[in-house]
Amino acid sequence: MPWPSLLTAVVTAAVTTAATPWVLRRLPRPPEAPDYPALATPRLLVAVGALTLVVTGLVTCLTPVAHWLAWASLAVVNVWAVVIDARTTWLPAALSRIGWGVAAVGVATAALVRGELGPVGAAALGAVTVGGFFHAVWAWTRQVGYGDVRLAATIGAVAALEGGVTLTAAAVLAGTCAGAVWGLAHRAGRHTGPFPYGPGLWSGPFLALVWWAVSGAL
Repeated sequence: MPWPSLLTAVVTAAVTTAATPWVLRRLPRPPEAPDYPALATPRLLVAVGALTLVVTGLVTCLTPVAHWLAWASLAVVNVWAVVIDARTTWLPAALSRIGWGVAAVGVATAALVRGELGPVGAAALGAVTVGGFFHAVWAWTRQVGYGDVRLAATIGAVAALEGGVTLTAAAVLAGTCAGAVWGLAHRAGRHTGPFPYGPGLWSGPFLALVWWAVSGAL
């Protein structure tokens, strides 16, 4: 890993971890939501730091600098969301919306750097297509939560910005498979009730990014 990528990943992970208790204290909390501040345990902070370090390292090694801000919507903001989901099966809507905003600014930045509107169109199409697909799954089956729908829209935007239809399809497929594996592990552990689908879905674009890099190198 080149040292600028390593430094960026380490600093991002450290800042994200340090900000976690502050974020949890300030998240809007519907009456039925869990007590977010109580989640700020050492175990959760380690999880946030480790995940942010790994995925930020991947992004900074494998994507153009102009795309890093868009990826931060997944590699920073939605790290908090999926770690909360893993603990509570609850994806906070506020974090999803912040993720949308970061992705939008990141896409606009990429468009400015490239001097064309192609990134905006690709990201918008990805967000509508993937978000719309998961909205349909939610509406017809209620087998996913609406937080997963919001997350899917961000995934679609970022994956489409990076690699168009190919990377977007790979991200959705990888995330769906990871979510299925997570669900099987949940059942195997004799847990009942809903399981957190968000972490598996969230991992999809990063798995697809690794596949994209490896297949391009072969």
